[in-house]
This record gives sequence, structure tokens and C-alpha cells, in this order.
Amino acid sequence: MAGGGAGVLNKVLQSKKISIGVFADAPPYGVMNSSGQYEGFDIDKARALADSLGAEVEFVSTTNASRIPMLETGKVDVVIAALTNLDERAQVVAMTRPYASEGQLVVVPADSDIRVYDDLAGRNVAATRGSVPATILQTQFPAAKASLFDAVADSIQALRSGKVDALMESTAVVADIRKSEGSAVRVLEAPALAPSLVSFGVKMGDQIWLNYLNNFIMNYNISKAGNDSYNRWLGMDVPELIK
Repeated sequence: MAGGGAGVLNKVLQSKKISIGVFADAPPYGVMNSSGQYEGFDIDKARALADSLGAEVEFVSTTNASRIPMLETGKVDVVIAALTNLDERAQVVAMTRPYASEGQLVVVPADSDIRVYDDLAGRNVAATRGSVPATILQTQFPAAKASLFDAVADSIQALRSGKVDALMESTAVVADIRKSEGSAVRVLEAPALAPSLVSFGVKMGDQIWLNYLNNFIMNYNISKAGNDSYNRWLGMDVPELIK
């Protein structure tokens, strides 16, 4: 169990143990596989953090709702679970520098002549009803023809069959699409739309621990291991935005 907010770095260095809140059912960030082992984008970061401290890691499964209470009650030393660093969230827990960026990307067939966002004008673009991409198409790309589906799988099938010219989805969903579709598709090489930043969360009041985590993230995101992890789970290099 983690101690209070102050002195976490010293506690971890002395005990050689660190408790980290992670997702167990949220691919590609964190899942528990059939062997009972945690794996995923966030899990790579957690293991690398523990290694940097010479500590044994204890994973504690968390959910969207339990992440912040876990920190406030000292049940974990740090949460690494796709925590978007919203301003209101930063009023109750300390947020590190970003270790990842989310956003919306556009996928097209590999042989498509669509190269930049402006090329979407007049094209059929799939998105999921009620999603951020659906709103983006309406507000930022009124010249595109939005084709809205109830499920991501339907959007993918529409792209496969040529019913749409492109689809817009989040970074994490696009990573799964790239895995399933392989060389049949490509992602537009353009900045992500509606970007958001993702941080580690820690309990308020321990600046030394926060400083260490910021330093770790900075070094990890410029490392080969960090770039390999980004490519494995999100299908792209570490964005310049967070280096």
C-alpha cells in the first residue's frame, strides 16, 4: 500500500516497491491477458518507471471512476491509466507532464488520393454517431459528406467495401484499425484533430515525487523503448508535441 502524499520517492527507493493504478480492461492502454498478466501502452510505462527506481511493481486495477479516489486515499503511489489532464482534474490531483496525446485521425485506403484534410471536401467520411469525430465533421469539415454509423466496425466495413472514402476515429481506435487492416489502409500524415493530453496522476502535495515522474517521462519519451511502445500500441512515433 502507498503511504501519504509526501515522501513517495524516498519510500519507493527504500522499500524497493511501487504500487501503480492501471486499467485491466481498456485496450490498448491496459488489459489483463489470458495468462493473468497486465499488458498495454500504460503497462509499458509502469514497468519502465519501476525499473528506473529499481523497484518491484504492484499493479492495482482501477477504473475511470476510481482513479482519483485511489490517489486521494493513498492506495497507490501513481496512476497510469489514460488520465486526460483536464483543468478540473488538476484541481484535485497533481498531473505530470504529458506522456501521450490523444486525438482524432483520418484513415483512408492505401491507394487513396486523399493526402491532407482539405482533400476530404466532397468525400464520404465515416464516423460513429454521437462521437467527437461526428462533431468535428459537422463543425470543421462541412464540405465533407458525413456518413454516420452506430459502431466502429460498421465504419471499417464501409471503408473496406468502398462505400466511404475515409473514416475518422480516435488515436486508440485507429491503432486497432491499423492492426486489423494492415497495409490496406494508411493514416493521413497530419496533426491529430481535437488533441488532448494524457498524464500520470499523483496525490497533491509531493513536489519531489512529481519532479521525478516528470523527469522520467521526459527521458522515456525520447528513448527507443518509448518510441517502440508508442508504435506497438498506437501505431505511430512519439508525437513531437510531448517530447
